Amino acid sequence: MRINKIFLAMVLGCSLAFAQNSVNEDELLMKAIYYSKNDPKMAAENWKKLFELTNNEEYLMEYFYASLAYKDVKDVIKELKDVLSKKKNKELYELLGSLYTKEGNTDGVIEVMENISTNDKDAKYELAYLYATKGENDKALKIYKTLYEKEHNWRSLKGILSVLIKEGKVPEAKEMLWSALHKYKMPKDAYLVMAGILDLKQDNDKAIYIFKKLYEMTKNRDYIKQLIGLYLYKKDYKSVVSLLEKSGYDNNLLYELYLNEGRLADAYKLLYKLYNTTKKPKWLAEKAILTFEIGQKYKAVDDGLLKEMSRLFEEAFAKGAKSAMYYNYYGYTLIDYNKDVKKGIEYVKKALKLDSKNVYYLDSLAWGYYKLGICTKAQKIMEDINKLGKVTQKEILEHRDKIQRCQEK
Repeated sequence: MRINKIFLAMVLGCSLAFAQNSVNEDELLMKAIYYSKNDPKMAAENWKKLFELTNNEEYLMEYFYASLAYKDVKDVIKELKDVLSKKKNKELYELLGSLYTKEGNTDGVIEVMENISTNDKDAKYELAYLYATKGENDKALKIYKTLYEKEHNWRSLKGILSVLIKEGKVPEAKEMLWSALHKYKMPKDAYLVMAGILDLKQDNDKAIYIFKKLYEMTKNRDYIKQLIGLYLYKKDYKSVVSLLEKSGYDNNLLYELYLNEGRLADAYKLLYKLYNTTKKPKWLAEKAILTFEIGQKYKAVDDGLLKEMSRLFEEAFAKGAKSAMYYNYYGYTLIDYNKDVKKGIEYVKKALKLDSKNVYYLDSLAWGYYKLGICTKAQKIMEDINKLGKVTQKEILEHRDKIQRCQEK
């Protein structure tokens, strides 16, 4: 403990003519404090006399602090070591350790920590760290494991893991951490380390468990993104849908997954939210497609449904929706259902301007000309499709057969 300098006020209020024939603790103390500001050597001498008079180790500490103001650090270290060889004192060891640190003497710091670590937990951690820094991994591991067996805390476990990973023993580190996460209460950092050493593909299920825990602990939506990627890798679309429904993380993705799973009614309901939230015209086009798809699924495509589909597409296009897929879908439906073949052809042509070699769009155009009885153009387009590669799509093959038999009207 450092002496409180408030006593200096007492000193300044007293006569500086000290009696030489009756040395006592109070006088030495006032002298030590008085000289500490301008004459560290005299201050050190008085602190030393105080220690010799009282055997109070606090005065000994002050002596060494004062000595540092005028002595070489190496000389102070030597004197400290001489004292510590006769008198064990934790504060003196800590001072010696700080001086070794200042000198960059790791071996000296280790020596100090070895002396004070018996009953000092923090010193044990420091000693283990120093051993690891020097590459004495077995010694470091032994200390960390002893601490972990008593405490089962993250501080000691983290030390063990750092040594194991440093030695390339990642599987052992992974197994130990995985076990600890299930047995003991661990902080977020422990789960983050686990995430870092897992092979996210090979350890997919474990990774899912870890990121679920991280999300529960932090509510950080970035972990939802990680979970989605892990579920998609194992093609567990139901879990992705469930996660998205609960979290509201990505309604665009949820919409696509509803479509992939054939959940058209759920997709249709979500469309209202997506459009009302964003006002993007693409959702009007999507609603037009779903209106038709649901009607087709339940064999309810009639003039009223086709009229509603047309209204939605026209509104979407008028509000700025531009998509080759939307143009073709609308155009092909108008052609296939004979609602307005010429108009349908114009929309298909718009799609082809954006994607000129798409076989589906070329097929739609050929089918439109076929419907108009313009067989030569339809057949020419089918030849162009064949040049792009082997045709395997069932619907295109069916169209090709009919177009080949087509006779010009």
